[in-house]
Amino acid sequence: MGNNALKTAAKGSVNTLNALRRRFAPRRVFLYAPDAGPDVADLEQRIRFYFGDDIRITHLKSPAPTWLLAHGPVLTFRPKDAPPVPLFQQALGVFDVNFRTNSIEAWNWFDAEVFLNGSPDPAVSRRNYDAWKRRVLAEGHRQATIFGTGPSLARAIERDWSQDIRLVCNTIVRDAELWHHIAPHAVVAGDGLYHYGPTEFARTFRADLLKRLRESPDTVFIYPDLFHSLVAREIQIEPERLIPIRRGTAHTVHATLKDDFALPALGNVLNQLLLPIACDLSKSVRLWGFDGRAPSDVLFWSNSNKHSYPELMHTLREHHPAFFDHFVPAHDPESYVRAVHGDVLEHCLSQAEQQGWHFEMLHKSWTPTLSRRLAPDVEPAQ
Repeated sequence: MGNNALKTAAKGSVNTLNALRRRFAPRRVFLYAPDAGPDVADLEQRIRFYFGDDIRITHLKSPAPTWLLAHGPVLTFRPKDAPPVPLFQQALGVFDVNFRTNSIEAWNWFDAEVFLNGSPDPAVSRRNYDAWKRRVLAEGHRQATIFGTGPSLARAIERDWSQDIRLVCNTIVRDAELWHHIAPHAVVAGDGLYHYGPTEFARTFRADLLKRLRESPDTVFIYPDLFHSLVAREIQIEPERLIPIRRGTAHTVHATLKDDFALPALGNVLNQLLLPIACDLSKSVRLWGFDGRAPSDVLFWSNSNKHSYPELMHTLREHHPAFFDHFVPAHDPESYVRAVHGDVLEHCLSQAEQQGWHFEMLHKSWTPTLSRRLAPDVEPAQ
């Protein structure tokens, strides 16, 4: 039996054990945080946000092999110099949630939640997605336009988008006027920190998202299935309009939904959600609101202030310090942008273009990959 077969068999066994545990064991998490100090109270608040007020919290006093027999996820607050949690322990339910040292702790919380409660049924998601796709394609639009939240998004209200399939992302929901002008077929959001966390920034986003979805009964919300438990709890609309999709293993954007009905194993909302959905609906994809990172920008890149929450950014940085220290380091603040919008994005678009897709950037962009695909009447960024 090969390594992949062994991994698949092991994962199947763990899933079977987890299903039995969820059926018969009480809802409980275990917290091992001997070095957390005053952060313990904060950790308990976060636990209740991610798992619900009815969750039982058991504090562990020492690490021990009995972790592996625990009837629930083990959350650890590992010291900065501690080695990463071994993969076999992660598979068996041990998750590092030290927000001061672990840059991906926001996602680990959701991995732990899925370990406890399970994932949504992919067959239901596929059925709802296919029904929505048929409705969209029946409108007869020949091209899809995807919208980012860069400063140029504010100018989208000057154009008529009614002849396009329209896909928007995350904090555009703040602006009701532009939302209804675009009248999106779908909205997406994929960041465990900005969109699904307990901060005031993320909570405000979800409240605005719910308002816009209730105002637009034909719009669906598409997102990674990792976040489904929180979405189902907070976004109270018709369940068929909530479409969680699992993350697959592909590193392409043009065929993952058709072939495997999975999101690609790529970072950033553009690569992971907007492009795969747009490519599944049309071979002609246009982009608006992807200004890229200008030389004067701070953090990742600038957003349109009218379509984000700049006054609440501090809540993200205070709640998830390790994330920003890692992904926007002071010595190389452009590292993340290069990683997701550099060679990876270029490779994905080139692969799709070889298979007949066409991409067109509708205004100037500081992202070289997109600037190489400017519409003929657009001047490049200087």
